[in-house]
Amino acid sequence: MLGRPGDSLVDGQGSPANTNRRWPDYLARRLQASLGSAGRIGVVNRGISGNSMLKDYPTALLAGRAALERFDRDVLATSGVRYLVTLIGINDICYSSGSNPIPASELIAGYRQLIARAHARGVAIIGATLPPFEGFVYYTAAREAVRRSVNDWMRASGEFDALLDTEAALRDPARRTRLLAAYDSGDHLHPNDAGYLAIANAVPLAPFVASGLVAGEQAF
Repeated sequence: MLGRPGDSLVDGQGSPANTNRRWPDYLARRLQASLGSAGRIGVVNRGISGNSMLKDYPTALLAGRAALERFDRDVLATSGVRYLVTLIGINDICYSSGSNPIPASELIAGYRQLIARAHARGVAIIGATLPPFEGFVYYTAAREAVRRSVNDWMRASGEFDALLDTEAALRDPARRTRLLAAYDSGDHLHPNDAGYLAIANAVPLAPFVASGLVAGEQAF
């Protein structure tokens, strides 16, 4: 069982409703193709649009409890969960001050809590870098600096069991702070279907291969 705590980037904003073309949907198909006749793997999407990691923001209506609060109930209590991918944190940045945003150190402390709690339950955790968002309504240079610091820590620290480099999968090579136009749903943060497919194909399958659950790398 593979769980996914996260926000609208996991919930699938930017993809047409009820079409099952969010990146967890594409990943489920990719895993099924790789798994073949060896068995089955379930993929559970726990993304909630507007959700944040550290606290509940009054401006984010119906966004659910912060990920740190709901993590045990929504993810670790899921029957049979063995792995999880966490893509969370961009809303903490966007809902904080545009000129004096939340420090990267606070987000990193939150990720470390998720890592420790997952490992205490024997669950492998794949971290996901935060995607580019220049052009989005909440973009500021100060917020961008926090996003980049968080991503730099994720790549360098090795504290997650594996890394999904969402930024690398979605960014415009000519302007790395922006989504590639072909992946942009139009708001400059949330991917379209092609972007969600790119995220799914960037998920490392090595943890599943190592456990014998998946036979090898095969993109959907």
